[in-house]
Amino acid sequence: MAVHQQSKPDYSFLAAFDQRIARPKTSFLYLGCLALVTCAMLVLPLIYLAFVGALAWAVYYHAFHHWVLIMNLGGYGGGLFIMIFKCLIYLAPLFSGIVVVFFLFKPLLAPQPKRAQPLALNPSDNPLLYAFIAKISDAVGAPSPIRIDLNCDLNASAGFRRGFLSMMGSDLVLTIGLPLVANLSTREFAGVIAHEFGHFTQGTGMRLSYIIRSINFWFARVAYQRDAWDAGLEQWSDEEQDWRMALVVWTAQIAVWFSRLVLKLLLFAGHIIGGFLLRQMEYDADAYAIKVAGSETFEGARRKRAILGAALELTYSLANATWRQKHQLPDNLSELLRQAHEQLPPAVIQEIDDNLGLQSTSLFDSHPSPADRIRRARLANEPGIFHDDRPASELFASFDHPARFVTLLHYTDDLGIPITEQMLIHVQSARQDSVRQNAHVARRASDEYFFGVLPLLVPLRLSTPVPSADYEAEAAELNRLAACLQQVAGQLAPIAAQYAETSKRLINARAAFRLLESGASIQPETFGLPDVTVESALDVEAEALATRDSLRHALQEVSTGLIRRLQLALALRLYECAGLGSDSSSPERVAELVSALNRASDEYANRDETLNSLAVLDLLDVVIESASDSPALSKARIAQEEVVTLSAAKSSVQPGKVATKGAHQLQLSKPASTPGGFEIQAVRQKANQWIEDYYSRIDELVELAKVAEGIRA
Repeated sequence: MAVHQQSKPDYSFLAAFDQRIARPKTSFLYLGCLALVTCAMLVLPLIYLAFVGALAWAVYYHAFHHWVLIMNLGGYGGGLFIMIFKCLIYLAPLFSGIVVVFFLFKPLLAPQPKRAQPLALNPSDNPLLYAFIAKISDAVGAPSPIRIDLNCDLNASAGFRRGFLSMMGSDLVLTIGLPLVANLSTREFAGVIAHEFGHFTQGTGMRLSYIIRSINFWFARVAYQRDAWDAGLEQWSDEEQDWRMALVVWTAQIAVWFSRLVLKLLLFAGHIIGGFLLRQMEYDADAYAIKVAGSETFEGARRKRAILGAALELTYSLANATWRQKHQLPDNLSELLRQAHEQLPPAVIQEIDDNLGLQSTSLFDSHPSPADRIRRARLANEPGIFHDDRPASELFASFDHPARFVTLLHYTDDLGIPITEQMLIHVQSARQDSVRQNAHVARRASDEYFFGVLPLLVPLRLSTPVPSADYEAEAAELNRLAACLQQVAGQLAPIAAQYAETSKRLINARAAFRLLESGASIQPETFGLPDVTVESALDVEAEALATRDSLRHALQEVSTGLIRRLQLALALRLYECAGLGSDSSSPERVAELVSALNRASDEYANRDETLNSLAVLDLLDVVIESASDSPALSKARIAQEEVVTLSAAKSSVQPGKVATKGAHQLQLSKPASTPGGFEIQAVRQKANQWIEDYYSRIDELVELAKVAEGIRA
């Protein structure tokens, strides 16, 4: 699949690898157990075949040896009724036996069910991702995959590209689920890939596990798979009016049920026998993930995957609701899952986290429980060899392109839905637009420079920098100021986190107020309310606003120091670039950026309020999509649309004609036919563009300041 790369790959990701890991040792006892388990699993299909053969022989024996015996019972007299009864005694087992043998023999010839064709990744389209995976392969000491596939699962897997035909070589394929990638950091993703490469290193164990999984899958098909023959037999029994023929059919159904009961017992036995091997292999692969990502990151990733399971249920409930109401589906399940993950209430996350340690591993499990895996990670106490927490999606040249493609494949191949372009609702990628909800998360350059507290400092007001008049004195002042700020940097992270959490609480309270005001029913804990009243929502909103003001006030001295640091660094940079003719570092360009920031300061509050009102509207859409239509919900949304329009009018973000852009810039929302939908979309795009331009100016100034500080260092 061709992808247009928008920027040069950032190979700085690869610099985060410290070294190769020491390969975990595999004991001979472990390998011996693998061989014994595999032999035991191979016996189960032989038992199955012996069972089918014994039944076939029994039917044959009955057909050719019991006719005369049954007819001789009680002599040849007795009348017509006795003869019919004798025929039933002969025919019922014969018919039932033939049906049972047929239904047991049928799976041997049945073709494998068709699976969705994954999206094969082109190395030339994603050189950074391939280099990253090759780096992990080298660090782990595993053979590199021949192909990398992408699908829409919340998982990753390693296997043989052509099944049994590839078992004798290293014809391996790595399959990556993009919904998982969308929600992981690069360090967590490295652990996932290292786990799969851990399977690649298992060699014999991987081949034995493939045999075991294939046997278990085949038994599951035999025991549970149904087709037109099963449906026909059931329909025949329901429609048959003659009690004598119905008795024969019922006998056949009972025989089929009993035979499949035996097969289920074999399946359960296979799970118990093979589960031991598969769990040990998972522990072994986990050891690679722990060594690469570190014990702490491994534990965090396991906890996150449990939470993502709950978010996935929410994602599919939203998609199902949209399908029922509008016959439309989101075009990017990976991004929709990421948004659902971010919107999970803290109480739900805490409950999942608390219950994670209570799960235990059963005999039938092919994977150890998360609690058991976390315990092993803690015992290992590994620091990891890879340290980079940027989003894993940044490893892709353009993550949204394959994410949308595998979503479409999921609909058409997995779910069998013939999707057309009109049936897709476009989902905006907040990460791609570099604008977060409420714009309360700054871009990376600014965030690092301001120690994560820039959302508490904006809007910035700066004096126009001029080249330094006393370079040595101002450089010394900047050094002292930077050192002082670095000493308090550790105290700023909790303040920034509290501010972000308070901002979420503010949005939840406003959404709750809008719903309660309209007469809708809500769960108070979902919105962080103590009780279900309008007054409670207003109190939480007021408390959130007061907390944000208090946090800003607490940073007053630090904010003065941060702005002074920026002013000094810009003055030094202008001094250093004097006479060089650099456009980006010229006094005119710096003056232009500062002037634009100062002009925007008067508008910032209204623009920020517009984004807040849009965030409330988005939260209402989540509630509406997951619930059935009601007048109260519609009333709440219409009222919030009016708030958005009023806020946009105050900030001069007037709805107008907006040029059609790429699908990735459209927001998952009501269709354009909904009253006000197009106007709201126009407001959203203009507000996001304004805030993006605002932070871009700050980024440009910060980059100049960082260069100045780097020159002196």
